[in-house]
Amino acid sequence: MKIAVNPNRMELLRLRRRLVLAERGYKLLKDKLEEIMRRFLEIMRRLYDLQGSISAKLDKVFLSFALVRSRSSHKELERLLPEGELFLDVKKEKIFNLSIPRFEIKELKISDYDLLNTESELDIGLKKSRELLEDLMEMARLWKAVELLSHEIEVTRRRVNALEHILIPNIKETIRYISSRLEEMERSYQVQLMRVKEIVRSH
Repeated sequence: MKIAVNPNRMELLRLRRRLVLAERGYKLLKDKLEEIMRRFLEIMRRLYDLQGSISAKLDKVFLSFALVRSRSSHKELERLLPEGELFLDVKKEKIFNLSIPRFEIKELKISDYDLLNTESELDIGLKKSRELLEDLMEMARLWKAVELLSHEIEVTRRRVNALEHILIPNIKETIRYISSRLEEMERSYQVQLMRVKEIVRSH
């Protein structure tokens, strides 16, 4: 579809400059989209591996707690389990122009825990639960990165498609239209000039 402009040389020059910019922008956005897709797939692979690792560790934790639960009452288990507080530090990591939050354990406070009067299975379960914290925070970071990157992919793809299928073809069509109109006007001017010359010659 042609862009509504006056068919003159100034507009033709302006549109040619605009076409160069649009094509350069299209190439840059296309490169950006490919790089975002590469990073997205890389993070998805890491997330998939991490989920498998977390799932295996959780199975061991649940098994330890299930064994303890089968041998202890609910009240006794509540008394045995230590209370704690977790303090996190949130930092920002940049991927392209996106800010991805990174969580780090600032401090982990756990109340007194009687190792002598508890079952070894409970000790193992609690130890593995603490180890899981780092993995779970890394998983949260990767999920947020995937969410933000998928949105950025969608936005960038829309821009690439708009340039490729709408703006660039419209500019090219308008340039062809103006060029043909200018050629037509040039021919018309040449015909008029020849007639004027004939009239001058005949007088």
